[in-house]
Amino acid sequence: MPEPRPIALLGRAGSTALAALGGAVLGLVGSFTHQSIPPLGIVMALATAATLLIGVRATTRGRLPTLAAALLLGGVVGWLAIPSPSGSVIIPGNAPGYAWILGLGIIALLVLAWPDVQRPHRAAPTSIETTPEEDKDRTAL
Repeated sequence: MPEPRPIALLGRAGSTALAALGGAVLGLVGSFTHQSIPPLGIVMALATAATLLIGVRATTRGRLPTLAAALLLGGVVGWLAIPSPSGSVIIPGNAPGYAWILGLGIIALLVLAWPDVQRPHRAAPTSIETTPEEDKDRTAL
């Protein structure tokens, strides 16, 4: 296994930090807007969260940046669901509030559990000589 380069490690750390920041910001914005327009607010908030997590998963290698975004997204939402000392709460215990919390968990689990689908890369030929299997294929034609 080749030794990872420092620049590649910094790039992965940066993308993970940026994804986590995006998750935190989306958790904050989505928590304040998910009840804005009754059916449309929760749909738009969940669609935005799904878009963020799918986009992070599609553009980065590995699940770590997606996990960081999902954890901070869920952490901010969980923090805003707890009543403050004065008794006010940002995410109330009603249908949109439960849909926001449970929907985020389901979306995060689906995005993180989705298998990596990559085409196997074929190595470039190093010589023009053929292998015995290729000779058999040519004679069968």
